[in-house]
Amino acid sequence: MIESPEVLENMPAHKGGRDYYLEGLALGREGRHEEAILAFSEVLSVDPNNSRAWVGMGFNLGKLGRYAEEIDCCEKAISLDPRSVDAWNYKGFAYGMLERFLDKVECCEKALEIDPENATAWNNKGVALGMLGKYESEIQCCERALELRPRYLSAWVNKGFALGKLKRYEEEILCYDRALKIYPFYFSALTKKGMALINLKHFRDAIDILDRALSLDPDHVNSLYLKGLCLSMLKRHEEAIPCLEKALRLDPTNADAWVVMSNSCFMLGRLEESAKAFDQAYYIDAREVRTGVVKGLSLLKSGRIDDALRCFSEIFGILLR
Repeated sequence: MIESPEVLENMPAHKGGRDYYLEGLALGREGRHEEAILAFSEVLSVDPNNSRAWVGMGFNLGKLGRYAEEIDCCEKAISLDPRSVDAWNYKGFAYGMLERFLDKVECCEKALEIDPENATAWNNKGVALGMLGKYESEIQCCERALELRPRYLSAWVNKGFALGKLKRYEEEILCYDRALKIYPFYFSALTKKGMALINLKHFRDAIDILDRALSLDPDHVNSLYLKGLCLSMLKRHEEAIPCLEKALRLDPTNADAWVVMSNSCFMLGRLEESAKAFDQAYYIDAREVRTGVVKGLSLLKSGRIDDALRCFSEIFGILLR
C-alpha cells in the first residue's frame, strides 16, 4: 500500500535524508515504485541537490511508464553530476521507450565515455542500434557487454535477436540456449527461441519450447499465437484453433492470429468462420497502415529520418502479409 503524505509526515523526526534514500532503494527493488518515489521526494525536499536521489526518482518513474518525467529527473541529476553513469543509462532507457533511438545511442555513448567497461551501456547501445536496423553493430555491442559480464542474460537474448534479424537462426538459438543454461526460466529466451525454431520450420521443437513458456505464463498472447501457428503448419488445425481463440480473446488486435485462424478454419471446411477471421485481419491491417503512414510522415517532418524509415519498413511488412 502507498503511504499517504499524512503518514510520511508522522514518521519519526529522527528519520533523515539518508534513511529515506535507502528506503527508496529498497522499495524500488521490491517493485513498490510509487512508495519509492515518495521516499526519494522526502530526500529531495531536504537536499534538492542530491543527484543520486534524482536518479532514484527517475528510475522509479520509468518503471511506472512515466518516461518523460524520468528524463527530466535524469537531466537534473546530470546537471548536478555530469559523470553519473546511472543517470545517462536511465535517460537512455527512457528515450528508447519513447522510440527516440538516436537519443538513446547518444546517452549510452556518454555513459561509455565515463565508464568504457559499463556492460549495461554497451547492451543498451546495442538495443538502440538494433532498433535502427544496425544489427551487426548490435551484435558487436552485445559481445562487448558479454566480455564484461558473461552471465548477462539480456545481452545474450539481444545478441540472439540481432542474429535472427540477419537470418542466422542457428546462431540465434545458441544465444538463447546460453541464456537458458544460466537461468532455465528466462521467459524472453524461451519465446524468442520458439520463434527462431519456427523460422527454421522446426515446428514440433518450437511447440515444446512454447509449452515451457506457457507453463510460466498461460496467458502470454504471442506464445499462444505462435503455438497455434505451429499446430496449423503441422496441419493440426483442430488443436490450433483453441490456441488462437484464446490468444484473440486476450488480444483481438493480433492480425497475424486472425490470418492463421482463417486458414485453419478454411482447412476444416468452416468457411463462414474463415471469412470472418480474414475480414478481421484485413480491417486491423488497414488501420495499422493508416496509423503508420501518419506516424512516419510526422517523424520525417521532425527530421528523425532513421525512425521514419523504420516506421515505413514496418508498414511494408504489414502490406506483404
